[in-house]
Amino acid sequence: MEIFFNAVLMVLLLSMLFAALSLAPWVPSPSKYLKRALGLAQIKPGERFYELGCGDGRATVYAAKHFGAKATGIELAFPLFIAAKIRALLSRAPDVTIRFGDLFKIDLSDADVIYVYGMPKVLESRLREKLERECKSGTRVVSFMFEIKGWEVVAVDRQEGTRGREVPVMLYVL
Repeated sequence: MEIFFNAVLMVLLLSMLFAALSLAPWVPSPSKYLKRALGLAQIKPGERFYELGCGDGRATVYAAKHFGAKATGIELAFPLFIAAKIRALLSRAPDVTIRFGDLFKIDLSDADVIYVYGMPKVLESRLREKLERECKSGTRVVSFMFEIKGWEVVAVDRQEGTRGREVPVMLYVL
């Protein structure tokens, strides 16, 4: 029995590690910043919203509940995927979908708004290339904390965070 539990634990930890290497380690977007981060994109009811690397799904649920978006969260780490599914169910928010999978293999061509909290190197290369290739003109991309080099920032919201650090949120329009 101990071997079984150790094997399950190992699979879960490897899932978390693989997800961290794909986009970013899980660091949740603080709830107090979600209103301004998603408000920056001016999400309209019925628009298609994606949270890439959704972690526990808090931004996905927030977009559906507070903006009326058709919101989809994509998560590669299985434990976080389960946490996001539970959050979505408990929230009773309409139009929330949580998908397990690699965001680089999921078609985002119907996106109106994309929210991402990823590491700069991934944002500047793989993710930027994917979004430029797949997304329609006018798609809004909100990046929490990190700039996407090579794209022009349309709007930025800066607030002071903990320990006096600035917490920027950038909006890009493709």
